[in-house]
Amino acid sequence: MGAWAQAPVVAQASAPSVVLVLAGGGAKGFAHLAVLRQLEQDRIPIARIVGTSMGAVIGGLYASGMSTADIERTLSQLDPSKVALDQIDRRELPSRTRAYQEKYPVDLEFGIKNGGVSFARGVSDGQRFLALLQSLTQHLPPEVDFDDLKIPFRAVATRYRDGEMKVFDRGALHLAIRASMAAPAVFAPVEVEGETYVDGGLVANVPIEVALAEGADVIVASFLGAGADEGKTESASHALVVANRMLDILIRQNEKRNLALLRPQDVLVLPSVQDIGFSDFNRAPEVVQRGREALVPVQARLAALRQSFAAQTTPQTPARLSFDQREKRIVAIESQGHKDVSESFIQSMLAPMLSQEFSAQRVERYLDELYTSGYFDLVSYSLVQQQGDAYKLLVTVREKPYSPHFFKTTMGFSSEVDGVTQFTAGVGYRRPWLTPSGLELSIDARMGTQSELGLRFHQPLSRGWSVETGASLERNVLPLYRSSFIEENFNNQKLAYYKQTVQSLDTTLVYDFERLVNVKLGMVSSRIRRAFDTTVVWGEDNLETTQEIRYNALRVKWQMDQLDSLSFPTRGYFLGGHMERGISGAIYSGGSLSAKWAHSEGPHIVNLGIQLAQERVTLDCDRCRAPSNLILGGFQNMGAYRMGQLVGDQLVHVQSTYMYRLTQGGLLNQKTYVGTVLEAGDAWAKGTAQRWRYSATAFVAVDSKIGDIYLGAARGSSETYNLFLQLGRRFSF
Repeated sequence: MGAWAQAPVVAQASAPSVVLVLAGGGAKGFAHLAVLRQLEQDRIPIARIVGTSMGAVIGGLYASGMSTADIERTLSQLDPSKVALDQIDRRELPSRTRAYQEKYPVDLEFGIKNGGVSFARGVSDGQRFLALLQSLTQHLPPEVDFDDLKIPFRAVATRYRDGEMKVFDRGALHLAIRASMAAPAVFAPVEVEGETYVDGGLVANVPIEVALAEGADVIVASFLGAGADEGKTESASHALVVANRMLDILIRQNEKRNLALLRPQDVLVLPSVQDIGFSDFNRAPEVVQRGREALVPVQARLAALRQSFAAQTTPQTPARLSFDQREKRIVAIESQGHKDVSESFIQSMLAPMLSQEFSAQRVERYLDELYTSGYFDLVSYSLVQQQGDAYKLLVTVREKPYSPHFFKTTMGFSSEVDGVTQFTAGVGYRRPWLTPSGLELSIDARMGTQSELGLRFHQPLSRGWSVETGASLERNVLPLYRSSFIEENFNNQKLAYYKQTVQSLDTTLVYDFERLVNVKLGMVSSRIRRAFDTTVVWGEDNLETTQEIRYNALRVKWQMDQLDSLSFPTRGYFLGGHMERGISGAIYSGGSLSAKWAHSEGPHIVNLGIQLAQERVTLDCDRCRAPSNLILGGFQNMGAYRMGQLVGDQLVHVQSTYMYRLTQGGLLNQKTYVGTVLEAGDAWAKGTAQRWRYSATAFVAVDSKIGDIYLGAARGSSETYNLFLQLGRRFSF
């Protein structure tokens, strides 16, 4: 390689055709910006840019007319977890999806397709990055000859069907770039004109052979693999490591093959970026500086190249394509690529754009809502001119590979010192689009100390309105503490265990306002049954071994859920409540109100919350005592008390949580916290006095993709204490 950097440039009668080759390498690719700036400074015209993966991103955007400063600013400000890996802020999801997360915190979704289990095409759909690329190249026509760009451009990808190299020289620029960077198992493949493509790095990570085929007199190649110690490799500890190493070997081999094609007159730039991670976009200035340092050894070569252009008349820069400056009005919307999802659903989601002036930002917003609906892994658009300023918006969607059968799993484990151990595992199934109008069936099944079997139908009516109906059977095993009867005694003595069974049928009218406010109004028929495993003394009488109430009621429920995380929010708010009134059976009334606010400054996070609730049940039997269902105890629910230790038909609870973020949790955003919770509250029965009880908790927690993980210790009033561990789904009653 050293010989290439020191050989003199061959003199030519006319100025040579200089082709810039930009290699793939994730965030390492910011070093390419230094090379582009050097060529600008030296007034060395670039005849063509050839790029692979990140090289295609930077090269394609520069060729389209973006400055290096704009490229650096735009890409360095990206949140890799959100834009590169499509991790969606919880507040962007539909209300039903957010509610579903409470049951199924495990992110993994899968389905059954063609008789086998099917998963997502990659860790990331690449949708957000595709949308960004389309926004940055909106000034270009939907279909363009890449030779007509400010600088002619080529993007290299790998054809999935046979592994052959594909060089994109025309079409939609954003799709060509996205296809070039579709790293296997990381980004989902891209379909272009009926063919599927993956990352070009598999066939030509530094595409010198393409530059030669394009007639390059001199190649300036920016290679990002310099300095890698191939003698040090991670041990083959498991299948993923082995698979990743196989891909790395393929890339290293094609890099060697291409580097061997360099000629004496070519210039190779070798930035030292081996310690830069694929997703280290926040280190852009540092990487650009390393690119500048890598140019020092080749300054003499570039000076000689610059000299060869000194006597040449500077060619006029081609006019930048200005598709974005045309008047464009959307007069029709058409969708393609869908099979199970109804076209009417897509049309209704995009309908607000009809008869409006085209705005790339507006289109991006509505397409993002279409993507976050959960049915697609790719959504893009193009404009087709109808007549004059009238255009049709052609939306292309790709349904998830396991559509229309969606499965998610849930699991949870919770344990307390001298308390109860809870565990559950289950699966949820959704089958949307049973009818073109969007009828959806969902089934929930869990087993353990908490078990459930539920069946539900959801039918959209119009934008924002829907109706639901369902039936469920839930069973919980809970302890009855002595402290439920003797106020001053909190010795954790359990008087009994009881199995609580709740059967319910309901029909509900739902209104969802712009994913901000969700309101439900309906009727519910419930049967609550408790079976104790022993006789319990209650005053002068014994509690009946079996208790049961039945009632039919009207219920209204509302919530505004704008928290960015279900259990460990760092910003946003929640306000919700419900009211229920019996109309037959047992005389029942109840209601609740809860609120939560979260705020963060750097790694410091504060949560404030309040919960109020009340139930009233009157039975026909004077000596019968109705079950109390309002429960406190456990983490962030008066943590010094065991789960179920505070119980009654009235409840008040306030809490403040302080958390310090120890780690960002990498690309998957599984943040780790340490913190403390200060709480006050009580749950008490009608006829007894409410007493303020206090609790202080210290904990360490991970907001993980399988649900809550936390370990805590708490101390409270009446010399109470608790130690607890939680994994997976949080238990609530």
